[in-house]
Amino acid sequence: MNQNLQANKVFMFSSVHVWSDTRIFFKEAMTLVDNGFTVDFHAVDGPNACTVEPNAQLQMQLLPRGNKLARPKRWRELYQKALASDALYYHFHDFELLFLAPKIKKRKPNCKIIYDMHENFPAMLRTKEWIPALARKPLSKVLASKEKKWMPACDAVIFAETSYKKHYEQVDVQKVDILNLPTWQEEMRATKEERFTFVYVGDIVRDRGVFDMLALVRTLKDRGHSAVQLKLIGPMQPQVEQEVTEYIRKYGLEDTVITYGRIPYTEIWQQYASAHVGLCLLHPIPNYMHSLATKLFEYMAAGLPILATDIPDWKALLETTDTGLTANVWNAEEVAEQAEKLMRDPALRQHFALRGRKAFETMYNWQTEADKLVHLYRNLHC
Repeated sequence: MNQNLQANKVFMFSSVHVWSDTRIFFKEAMTLVDNGFTVDFHAVDGPNACTVEPNAQLQMQLLPRGNKLARPKRWRELYQKALASDALYYHFHDFELLFLAPKIKKRKPNCKIIYDMHENFPAMLRTKEWIPALARKPLSKVLASKEKKWMPACDAVIFAETSYKKHYEQVDVQKVDILNLPTWQEEMRATKEERFTFVYVGDIVRDRGVFDMLALVRTLKDRGHSAVQLKLIGPMQPQVEQEVTEYIRKYGLEDTVITYGRIPYTEIWQQYASAHVGLCLLHPIPNYMHSLATKLFEYMAAGLPILATDIPDWKALLETTDTGLTANVWNAEEVAEQAEKLMRDPALRQHFALRGRKAFETMYNWQTEADKLVHLYRNLHC
């Protein structure tokens, strides 16, 4: 395919993520726009209406929402649009689109393809409950083999976690770690909720600790802490939502737990500012053991004391930055005891809050990662 490719144009696409995904849109796409690139942005329509005004540097094209059966149709549509594009760069965010890399490269040998790996997908499959247990390991091995077969068609692979790179040392492709650190946030001075408020933002699933967070507030209420509440902010699959609703009803937590679903990025920071403690009680499974959850850094940015799982890397981070406490997530009493330490000691919470904000301002913000992203693009064009 003979085509003049525009040196400053990016075709950024996802068949899974909604357009408002923080990493994809607010961090990466907007960083490229701010640095003079034109971005043709393709992602899934979401529950929050897109209010972004198209302009000369940013074109938004949203794919209709649908179930998993709609995915192949999205793949075909994205592939056809990629072939029709005159962009030099093709930056995608989903494992399921990796098979398109060699196809695009064959038709456009001079283009630059970037695979943005948000998670180690083959490893993640080993713990997914929706896959029959006996099929998880074989399926993981098959997809790992396919991944290493298709990745060399890419010009660069971006890792969202430093731990991913060691699994791909034999793959001959440029690699760079671009961590999912928070965008710059001005320090907020908001009035705290009257009730002591724990907050969690992210996908609400079992292995990310939803029932452990529910057990926490249930245990605290059993211990006489009536003025507590838990805010769960993020998407839930229907089955999980049903189980959460049943748990809340069974233990009389209707006035204690508030679920929000997905909310706009700016509103997340308002919720952080009015809360007292940020929760990160993910289970210590392989997919999380060597990944630093983004919400840890968001809580720091918001000046929010942290209560997290005692995963070794997380414990080291919180101890080094002096920003929160950790606990064994499998021990509900221990989690509750650590929560009570924070509830009883406003001075400790203030100390963790100030230290977290300092860590964000000096080390853990998106600007360093934005610089690496722009450098990668400039380097690929050389």
